Amino acid sequence: MKYLFFGLMLMQIFACNAQNSNTVEFKAAFEKEKEAILIDVRTPEEFKSGAIEKAVNIDYNDPKFEEKIVHLDKKLPYYVYCLSGGRSSSAANFMRKQGFEKVVDLKGGILAWQKSNLPLKNIEPTKKESLTLESLQKIIDSEKLVLIDFYAPWCGPCKKMEPLLEAVTNDYKGKATIIRINIDESKSIAQHYRIDEIPYFKVFVSGKENGNYIGQIDRETFDRILKVD
Repeated sequence: MKYLFFGLMLMQIFACNAQNSNTVEFKAAFEKEKEAILIDVRTPEEFKSGAIEKAVNIDYNDPKFEEKIVHLDKKLPYYVYCLSGGRSSSAANFMRKQGFEKVVDLKGGILAWQKSNLPLKNIEPTKKESLTLESLQKIIDSEKLVLIDFYAPWCGPCKKMEPLLEAVTNDYKGKATIIRINIDESKSIAQHYRIDEIPYFKVFVSGKENGNYIGQIDRETFDRILKVD
């Protein structure tokens, strides 16, 4: 069991290092190629909230996305990214099928980029965050049970979970404090907790972290994690 424990720890460390080195290598490779074009395939709203320096925005969800892409020079190198890697992976695969000679996809997207403490350029003035890390910590410390839901309004799985979250919030009123945090509006909090996927749920019991859950979860799971003595 001891060897298994250390083995799992090493795997986790190597996984983190691999993700971090990927973002650094992506940045270095792009900056080295003078003709390289950096494409941000997120929505215009996401792009305006913060983007990698020199990126151009071509929204993957735009009905004219493919039309815009095929008119680009296929001989130039392209570096593509989104929030967490899903849309950019699809975009990169499409570009390769269209005959683009070099397409590099940022694994983990903007979330991995921020996790590596790399900078973003604000396209629009940054809005003051409504919830600060300090005020959130006070809530966590003062409540018996706190569930934090990290989400974004453009996230499909997050939207699907909204009716269930509303029902859970009503059913556990007075028993648990449920907080929804928009990662676009509370970047410092999302970065502090190293959120690199959404939906992402964190549970705190008497001020101490008690569990993490990534992706869509069902009612049974909510009932299990919220029924803490």
